[in-house]
Amino acid sequence: MALDNSGESTNHDGDQPAADFDMEFVAQLPDGRAVFPAEREGKFVWLVAKGAMTEQCFHEMREYLLHIVGSGMWTQNWEEKGPQPV
Repeated sequence: MALDNSGESTNHDGDQPAADFDMEFVAQLPDGRAVFPAEREGKFVWLVAKGAMTEQCFHEMREYLLHIVGSGMWTQNWEEKGPQPV
């Protein structure tokens, strides 16, 4: 899977929509956490404390998550939309 300059995946399987999640480095997280799940504007975001994860690990983990979400192995069911078929 490749990423374009914005960090979005350039590979999408068939008619599957782009993954609606992201990961980003932040200066720090509450209580000294290394990672923290959050929601921003209807998008699931993994916040990662700088220094808690290597750059290589960050990119590899993001690629795995893009594949899992983009291939439909993991779906997001936001309350306002109700349950979505798997």
